[in-house]
Amino acid sequence: MAQRMNGGCSFALVFALSGCAPGNVAEPIGDRPALADAEIVSPGAAANEQASAASELERGPASPQPEAQPEAQPQPPPPVVADSTIQAGFTVDPTAQPGLVEFAAALEQVGTLWIGKLEGNGGRDVLIFIPPGADDAKPFELVFHFHGTYSEHVEQQREGLKKNQWVGWERLGQTLAAITQLQQDRPHHNVALIYPFSAGKRLEPGHRGWSNVAYDRMWMDPAAPPDYRDDFAKLHEQVTALLVDELGVHASKLPDAVIAEGHSAGGIALLNIARRGSAKVREYIFLDASFQSWADGCYAAVKDTGASAKLTLVVTDKGIADPFAGRDPWCVNMKAEAALWADKKSWCASRPSEQVAGSSWTCAELEARAEEWRDDYKAWCAAYEDGMQSLPEVTLIPTKVYHKDQPRRFSGGLGLPEDRWRP
Repeated sequence: MAQRMNGGCSFALVFALSGCAPGNVAEPIGDRPALADAEIVSPGAAANEQASAASELERGPASPQPEAQPEAQPQPPPPVVADSTIQAGFTVDPTAQPGLVEFAAALEQVGTLWIGKLEGNGGRDVLIFIPPGADDAKPFELVFHFHGTYSEHVEQQREGLKKNQWVGWERLGQTLAAITQLQQDRPHHNVALIYPFSAGKRLEPGHRGWSNVAYDRMWMDPAAPPDYRDDFAKLHEQVTALLVDELGVHASKLPDAVIAEGHSAGGIALLNIARRGSAKVREYIFLDASFQSWADGCYAAVKDTGASAKLTLVVTDKGIADPFAGRDPWCVNMKAEAALWADKKSWCASRPSEQVAGSSWTCAELEARAEEWRDDYKAWCAAYEDGMQSLPEVTLIPTKVYHKDQPRRFSGGLGLPEDRWRP
């Protein structure tokens, strides 16, 4: 933009008007230079310059020039929508665990199977499976299935082999069969199963001492690389790239958000994913995996991070995940402890280290348990008793199906109502 000059006097009037000397300060008469030393301006020239100055004043200041507008940026082209060209066949990394390579060899060679190591799963094995009969024109549902205890190891059952060595083979077979049936039962979309393998028994960074925990507590928690570097966002990115670049799925057929499900101890992975605030998950399915602090913690994390995911809890009646009638009825126990604290609070006032009669807790411990119940679990357990009617983001599905059979019956939402969400 053109800049206006300061001062209202033209160059020709600099010496004609005493008030417009440099600095706009009139010089004292005694300090003026002699006439002979000054520039002499003829009367005619002065008159012409005065007329020119008057003309400039009449015209006023020059109009500001319009600012240059930035060039319009080219708009990105609209996304391309096209059919997939799904590549049937098996691709198996020979460096995968031997039992997994053997499992792939034993499968009927139909559909699409990929086995390899992915950094998003901490550099461990991941299996991707598209059942036979997938339709190139249809969209995909992606199901990330997190297995339970001991299933990180894959070995075929044989005489003399302990269950904790062959259960991984069985659970993997159950899940593939369920996904195959799911695609047949719901023909409006294709299904791809993503089956990562955990690190087995793995505790929190810095843990010292013995623990009876036999599962991976740090699955999908990149808390301390390189040992703890699992990252669901990275895993999702790598899986979708593989589906598009190697397995022939067109990007326009992939969903914006996926199903993440955990069976048994695999529920810990869902909790860890939710704590990271993933927007890539639309539903968390706990398959007899809603143990204390896992499903309720996942729900709290979804709310805290502003995510929009829903939760589905499939719970075997009187099974290991039933918080009221199961092996560990923690809702019942904590409610009773809170009531006991209310009764013993006065007695405990001066006895923080003494054990409370009727419990295994000291007064201080019992007080902490009562506060934990009040702050973290009371509302969740009350909602559970009411069938989760007060929490529209959570669907509770009690079942008589045994814990061990849930992957075959419910993986990917198989056997669950498609309209399981309340408006």
